[in-house]
Amino acid sequence: MASPTFWASLPDRPRTSESRRPSFSASNAPDTIPPSAWRIQPGQYIAFSIDKEAAAAAAGYVDGSKEKNAILQYPAGRYIGLVVGSYVQRADDDSRWLEELVVMYVARAPPAVPGAEACYVPIAPFQVEDGGSRGPPLRTKTLFPWKDRAQWTTFGTRLQIQTLHESKLSFDMDDDEFARFELRLTTDHDAMEQKLKGADEATKETVEKLRPASEPLPAIVWRDIRGEHGE
Repeated sequence: MASPTFWASLPDRPRTSESRRPSFSASNAPDTIPPSAWRIQPGQYIAFSIDKEAAAAAAGYVDGSKEKNAILQYPAGRYIGLVVGSYVQRADDDSRWLEELVVMYVARAPPAVPGAEACYVPIAPFQVEDGGSRGPPLRTKTLFPWKDRAQWTTFGTRLQIQTLHESKLSFDMDDDEFARFELRLTTDHDAMEQKLKGADEATKETVEKLRPASEPLPAIVWRDIRGEHGE
């Protein structure tokens, strides 16, 4: 199954059970996957938060334990990200479809990680201050609801949708704009790999923590990204 998303062909990306995680265009999806199971596509912005109840249940700690309470009390915020990978598979018990996303972070500033300060693309509307070295700001088909936001290209997370709050309003890129972003993603990923070869252990550890993990976090997802969000 071919993947339309650059992320699925990245070298050295996390590879846990990848044979069970194909990614391909929903328009070309096999008949066995209904459209209702594949709701979020690459090139779409989402808001998301950790589903703490699901995370606590998946961790397997007993009720009332310090570990489970720590998960339930974790101050999880609501964040914004761009979907660069979308995967669908059946649950092991064949009871439901599992929808998994790879999401790159949106922030108010470029990454404050040594060697990664330039690993972003501005999102329109954006006041370009660096002479346009990162290229023109990304444009969504519906005007992005905040000014001066940075779309990170090397740091993000992996999510498994537990709850999706649907909306008629979405913030998506057209194919050409997303293809332009994918090219920047490829370039920045390759540059980061080269920089990591000479980086100290602390920097390497920070970079790995900010990259999408091999296993997804259970998440609550909103299609409408307006409203409060954190960093």
